[in-house]
Amino acid sequence: MIESWILAFCILGVNFLLAGMIMHSSLKNREEFLRRRKESWGQASNVVYSKDQIENLSVYGKYKSVKESFYIDEITWKDLDMDRVFLRMNQTVSAPGEEYFLYLLRTPKLREEDLQKREKLMRFFAQDEEKRLALQLILAQIPKSGAASIGKKLQALNEAKPIRETKHWALCAAAVFALIFMLFQPVYGFFLFLAVACVNIADYYGAGDRKQVEVHLSCFQSVKRMLGAAKRIKRLEWEEIEECCAPMGQAQENLRAFQKGSYWVSGKDSVSGGVEAVLADLIRMIFHVDLIRYNKMLGEIHGHRDDAECLLDNLGELDCAMAAASFREALPVWCRPSFQNEMRMQVSGLYHPLVKEPVSNSFSLQRGMLLTGSNASGKSTFLRNVAINGILAQTIATCTALSYQAPMSRILTSMALSDNLERGESYFMVEIRSLKRILDAADQEGPLLCMVDEVLRGTNTIERIAASSRILTSLRKEKVFCFAATHDIELTYILEDCYENYHFGEEVRERDVRFSYRLKEGRASSRNAIRLLEMLGYQEAVVESARMAAREFEKTGVWSRV
Repeated sequence: MIESWILAFCILGVNFLLAGMIMHSSLKNREEFLRRRKESWGQASNVVYSKDQIENLSVYGKYKSVKESFYIDEITWKDLDMDRVFLRMNQTVSAPGEEYFLYLLRTPKLREEDLQKREKLMRFFAQDEEKRLALQLILAQIPKSGAASIGKKLQALNEAKPIRETKHWALCAAAVFALIFMLFQPVYGFFLFLAVACVNIADYYGAGDRKQVEVHLSCFQSVKRMLGAAKRIKRLEWEEIEECCAPMGQAQENLRAFQKGSYWVSGKDSVSGGVEAVLADLIRMIFHVDLIRYNKMLGEIHGHRDDAECLLDNLGELDCAMAAASFREALPVWCRPSFQNEMRMQVSGLYHPLVKEPVSNSFSLQRGMLLTGSNASGKSTFLRNVAINGILAQTIATCTALSYQAPMSRILTSMALSDNLERGESYFMVEIRSLKRILDAADQEGPLLCMVDEVLRGTNTIERIAASSRILTSLRKEKVFCFAATHDIELTYILEDCYENYHFGEEVRERDVRFSYRLKEGRASSRNAIRLLEMLGYQEAVVESARMAAREFEKTGVWSRV
């Protein structure tokens, strides 16, 4: 009798010890998380993702953005290197946060009132560190994963099919019978249960059902975690986040049937360690409870797909608002954009958010800009800068500038193009297709902000100047702001009545060329291509001959034979 009490106390002591260790580890992790969040606030994100990882995270944003009235297309996204912009800003702590952030950046708003909710959240989180950290602790319970994103998992559900439950019910019943039998015949019952458990575990991992539903069980786990986070956030009862909590509350109600028994459904990404997790995994393997629940939960998700997306959207919105507020703090200078209906752009101190030591520029326009300048003088960077700030203005109400006034516009670019080997298209064909989509957009209602770098560079000089001058003329419309960079000085004269001429200059020295990267009014009056040949050590005869040929052409308008 005494030995039994000693054994019981030992078991109880071990349990208390394990519980204490788990609690201590949890508190340490919590403290470490809060420390990292405090240190990272107002700092540039140092997160690095591969191209495949970003593509994985982009699934939800791409799928959802095409339902919007306007979204940033693939050409513009790549032209502006928006993946790098996203990584620079990504201080999110949850899977919904970073997936929604990519969607957010792809869908600039076209009405100022659509940004008001986001602006209120950013101000709230910037001012109240305690509440911000409390919310981040909750959101972090939906961890980022290197595996399939939540959006990708939800997309995969479209192809998901039910499994045959009969076998799993039979295996579960066998395990339950063995447990009951063990109560009456402990020795025989134990060996029977051990045998049944081995068979069930072998079937769990060896048969095809588990492999078939693996990714979908992982999706269920993600939805379950989002429901748990939404429930905890609702308990906070903060008035400032009520606009996000209200739709999540309705989604929770609609997914009530999904939540029943959801504790026993798990995917690979849910393994968190600890005694509880190990026991839960054993129960799943022996009793197949997750496979038995699979069909029911699949039906619930299919019937309430919009509610799952609602959870992702609103949890993501909260996380993104904190990340955007942190991005603001990290900027040396920033401003809130001022939107107007008048077709005028007035920008002061604009700088590129990805350049380490940026040079700021200012301009005021009531029509398009034709930009000239030497190679490497800063034309392309400036065009990207204007377009990126247009996106930031209409997504997170933030510009990297002293002041920014412009109409809310659709944004399209045609810049960093290349030939398409898969479709067998030359650079010129790719370019004219890219320009055509801008011309089509110019015919639609509403303001358009477009960037064109080196119009029709893929063809000969005569046809390039003839065609590009007419294309740019057709973009000179009341509701279109077109920024175009060119090396063809002839265009600055042809289009003088349609576009305002600006340029970037340089200072040519004996051994190098210094660029100021300062935007100046008027057309460029200098060239540096031949000078760069000389600086890089080309043969003197080649350099001098090229220089003489250029001078001759400028005088006569005719190229002499070599």
